[in-house]
Amino acid sequence: MTTPDHYAALGVAPDATPDEIRRAWRFAIEAFHPDRYAASEQRDRANDMATRVNAAWEVLGDVGKRAAYDQRRRAGDDHGPLMREVPCPSCLVRCGVPDQGGRAIDVRCPGCGSSFRAHVGATLVGRPQLVWRGLSGRHVLVLLDRHGTLSEVVARRLPPELALSEGEVVTVVRGGRRGDARYVIVHGHTTDLGWKVG
Repeated sequence: MTTPDHYAALGVAPDATPDEIRRAWRFAIEAFHPDRYAASEQRDRANDMATRVNAAWEVLGDVGKRAAYDQRRRAGDDHGPLMREVPCPSCLVRCGVPDQGGRAIDVRCPGCGSSFRAHVGATLVGRPQLVWRGLSGRHVLVLLDRHGTLSEVVARRLPPELALSEGEVVTVVRGGRRGDARYVIVHGHTTDLGWKVG
């Protein structure tokens, strides 16, 4: 089991000052306090986030612990592959998969056993383009993997609150006969945000 990246949990750079770390911790702990959420699934997710944020603060908020952590981090002993959580399009169970740098892989759901395709950790090229077919429109997302290969994925709809912009790191879960996008997850510094798009 790999040790979590405490800097990523707080959304700060490894060279952040103690004051920046403290401010990031206070902000995150207020944002992810479980009492702020009514739905049990949201409350459980917020509790997970609050636990990660507090664990990061326990290490990075102490000068000695932070120095030891930074030393292990520089030595490369502290990190395995970056893990991403993607929802199964059939049963919505979250599946943990290693970041693929945008490459499309087949994922097997541990909940229902079905397989689905996902572009994990891709970089979005440009903004999604709306293409009209008759009376209905579809959005085309252009994804770049770490090897420079471009892929196009079609989404039936993009919610207005999903304002995707160029350069964002995303995971696109595909499904159905045509392999259209079902979910888009935007990977941020402290949390991942996902939307159903198909």
